Amino acid sequence: MLKILFLVSLALLAASHIQSVKSSSSGGSDAGVQKPCARLFHPETGEQLELPSLPEKKKKLLGGAAAGSEGAFSFSSFTVMDGCLLSLWVAGSQEWGLESRSFPSGAYLNQLPGAGVSLTSYQCTCDQENKVMASFRDFKKRHIAGRNENGSGNFCTRKIRHRHIYLNGRCKYLNTFVFADDNDVINVCRNQGYPISNNLYKSRNQFRIVDCKNANQNRRPPNCTYTAQNANAWLYIVVACDNNMLPVHFEGSSNRPPVFGITGRL
Repeated sequence: MLKILFLVSLALLAASHIQSVKSSSSGGSDAGVQKPCARLFHPETGEQLELPSLPEKKKKLLGGAAAGSEGAFSFSSFTVMDGCLLSLWVAGSQEWGLESRSFPSGAYLNQLPGAGVSLTSYQCTCDQENKVMASFRDFKKRHIAGRNENGSGNFCTRKIRHRHIYLNGRCKYLNTFVFADDNDVINVCRNQGYPISNNLYKSRNQFRIVDCKNANQNRRPPNCTYTAQNANAWLYIVVACDNNMLPVHFEGSSNRPPVFGITGRL
């Protein structure tokens, strides 16, 4: 009987150890707090400030020796780790025009407000970017085509069938493709677009596009057929941006450039 109890105890200890290792390697609650989410770099000293992955918004200033003085925001660049999302709240920024801005994983240089701007709070998580990136990937699937491709009825039909672009199980009535690199469209949400209302941004430059219109409403997927409108036309595009960083919805296009100070105009 004692031998059986001893073997059972060993089995329980082994299971407990395995579970502990799994939790640590998969980023459990304790490991998640310690996981680096972003690193901010000081321009002169080379010092860096490492932000952990925390689910809640932290209302505190980032200061100390690396920042020069408490609350002074003097970091020139920063890196957001893979699978993470950094949101910053600032005070005294006229450049941003917004209270906060979010940054998905990647390296950023000279993306932050200048001297005299203080960071009031931040949130850095490694579980939210997946939602943002999923929305962007869906946008890319529906609306971004290769820069060297050409719009035509055959292109529309082939591309929509290949990418399975449908709406509620039916052939989508209208779908627009933009012939550009991903970053060119992404930058409409950053420094190459003008806010026209809420989260809508209009591109400062024209893009080559094609509007694909359903040619036969009686057909059902995957047999959708399309005709091309505005084929290879150069127009300004309007997209909805998530946290002013990534496009997640195509709102429309226009031959009118954005006008400074006028909102609500496509």
